[in-house]
This record gives sequence, structure tokens and C-alpha cells, in this order.
Amino acid sequence: MTYQEKNVLVSLVSGVIVFALYAYFTRQMYQAGAFEGPDAGAQIGKSVLWLVFGGIVVHIIAQIVFSTAHAIIAREAKPSPVVDERDRLIELRALRVAYYIIAMGFVGAMIGLALGQTYFATFNIIVFSFFAASLVEGLVQLFLYRRGF
Repeated sequence: MTYQEKNVLVSLVSGVIVFALYAYFTRQMYQAGAFEGPDAGAQIGKSVLWLVFGGIVVHIIAQIVFSTAHAIIAREAKPSPVVDERDRLIELRALRVAYYIIAMGFVGAMIGLALGQTYFATFNIIVFSFFAASLVEGLVQLFLYRRGF
């Protein structure tokens, strides 16, 4: 498995951990009634901001741990920073698929909002579409690296 594949795998795992934590804490807050009443919009905004902040922190920590472990195991101080054309094309193809998923999630959320769906459900559809896009992007990258582009 190449360094790029391992890096994608670490990103996938950290993304799943972040979304699982978000889903757990959001469900707890929902059951407690935090997303009802006049402060519902503010609570939704706070939970999404914590998701973004937490996601960034977890991803950075995961990348640091991975890079350190890879350097120790591979006895290589720093992997080659050279990104060739194949790597760029793989990233672009995966990113294109991710953008389609985000767009479909956003359109679905807006349709739901137009049909009377709550703000809580609308934001969670958008958050889930970002998570699904990230997950599929990583899986497409792994597939393309394994297939040999």
C-alpha cells in the first residue's frame, strides 16, 4: 500500500470518527430538546461549528500520528513531497464525484425545506451530504489507486 493510499485511509477513518461523534452528541441534544424553541437555530449553528472545529482538530491529529508512525515504521524521515500527474488526476476525479454528492444533498435539503421540513433536519441533511461526499471521495481515490488509474 502506497503512502497516498494510507493517507486516504487515515482521512477516511478520522472522518468516520468525527461524524460518529457528531451524530452521538447531536442525538443527545435532540433528545434533550435543545433544538426546539426560539434558540433552535443558534443551537444548530453551534453544533455545526463544533463539528467543523472538531473535524479539523481530529484530522490534524490523525495526520500527525500517521506521519510519525509511518516515519518510524518505514524508517523514512519524510515521504517524497512530489505529487505526479496521476495523483492529481485521481484527486480531481474523486473530488468531482464528491461535488456531485454535495450538490444533490443541498438540493435535497432545499426541497425538504420547501416542503416544510424543520431547520434541524435540513442542516443535518447538508452535514450528512458533506460526510457522504468525503467518504465517497476517499473510496474513489482508493479504488483509482488500486486499479492503477
